[in-house]
Order: sequence, then C-alpha cells, then structure tokens
Amino acid sequence: MELLDLFFGGFSIIFLGIFLTLILILLAKSIGHYPEPLPRSEKPKREVLDSIIFWMINFVWLSFFIFLLNPIFINLFGDSYYIGLVVGTLISLIIPSIYVIYKDKWNVNDLALGTKVKSWPIAMYSIIFYLLFGIYNFFRLVPIQLPWYSLLLLFYSNAFLEEFFFRVIIQSKLERALGQFKAIVYQAILFMLIHIPANIIRFTMDGYLPRLIWNFGFQLMHGIIFGIIFMKTRNIWPSVICHFLNNWTGTLILLFL
Repeated sequence: MELLDLFFGGFSIIFLGIFLTLILILLAKSIGHYPEPLPRSEKPKREVLDSIIFWMINFVWLSFFIFLLNPIFINLFGDSYYIGLVVGTLISLIIPSIYVIYKDKWNVNDLALGTKVKSWPIAMYSIIFYLLFGIYNFFRLVPIQLPWYSLLLLFYSNAFLEEFFFRVIIQSKLERALGQFKAIVYQAILFMLIHIPANIIRFTMDGYLPRLIWNFGFQLMHGIIFGIIFMKTRNIWPSVICHFLNNWTGTLILLFL
C-alpha cells in the first residue's frame, strides 16, 4: 500500500518525468526512421518570421481570451467555449492554411491530413505509450467527467487545432528554414510558451511554484515528442491521437465505466 501511495502520490511527478524521458529517447532513437528533410526554403528568414508572427497572433489572442474575454462571457452567458472555438479555428487553422497554400504554394500532402503514414511503428508505439501514460494519470489524478460530444469537441479544439498549428504549420516552416532537429526543438519551445496564460491561471489558483515549473517542463517534453511523431510519420493524426490521450484518457475511461 505504501508503495502504491508512493507511485501515485508524492513521487508521481518523478515517475512521469522518467516515463516521458524514456518515451522521448525510444521514439527519437530506436523506433521508426527520419524521412528525407522537407525542401529547403529559398527564403528561410521569412519562414522563421512567419512562424513567429503566427505564434504571436495566437499567443496574444489566447492571453486576451483567458484573462479578459473568458470571465466576461462566463458572467454574461455562463460559457465561453464556443467563442474560443470559433476564433481558435480561424487563427490556428483557417488563416495559416490559406497563407501556406496561396503564399508558400503548399499542396494537400504538405498539410499532412491524409491517411498515408511514413512510419507505422512509431505511430502505433507512440499511441500505446500515451494510452499507458493516460491510464497512469487516471489513477494519479481525479479525471473530469464529460459527455461524449464534449470529448469530440475537445478532440478537435484541444488536440487537432494545437497539433495542426504547431506541427503542420510551425514545425514544417521551421524545418524548411532550419532543418529537422532545430525545427523540433524550436516548435516545442513555442508550444511550451503558448501555455503561459493557462499556467499562470493555475498558479494564481494554487500558488504552488513547483507545479508551475514542472508544467512547463512537461509541456516542453510533450512538444518534442509530438514533433518527433509528426516528423517521422509525416501525418498529423498519430500526434493528434497521442495529444488527446495525454489529456483525456481519464475522461474516456469514466465515459465507459
């Protein structure tokens, strides 16, 4: 009993860190292979600048929404989710897609939305890893109970939109400018930094500094792992599924209990 309390209690963050590190090493070094790099951009500085501008627009909107609009809409209407969903779709999906298709001349395959997967081993192993990761969190934390249609919306808004924006748009543009390794690392840093508003809100609620620090650390590690999965598969769906399982496996389990 004491061992279980240790495993799911005080030292769970250490176990999570070790588990994520092992996943990162396995996916980076031992499973699947890296594909041919994307074609080098003739204007690498513009690709980097595009990525920064897209990120800044997203960050400013997210901060504005979390700190200002969210409380107002909750007070007026009792909910702010759908306004966030609409604007998030515009900023993370529609505008970047139109830009890269018409400005950068990307084709449908560049958007990585199809069914072709470059490396099935990394797709399958990563999904298994994150399913186990989610099950562990189910016993460690108190999961949120939601109806099935809310989970479908979260699959889109929480997993798909973030993966499309950071992996398909940001990482692909950075790879064309800086190469594969730097693209993975830099997009992961941006992925971590986009969580600043949400992490600050959590910190104002519990005031627990170590949690704030490890949240940033885990977000960085997840960003690197999702970046590796996307790069090796050249398909958005494995990383979307992993992202969803990481956040909502506990809620899925409650749905079927």
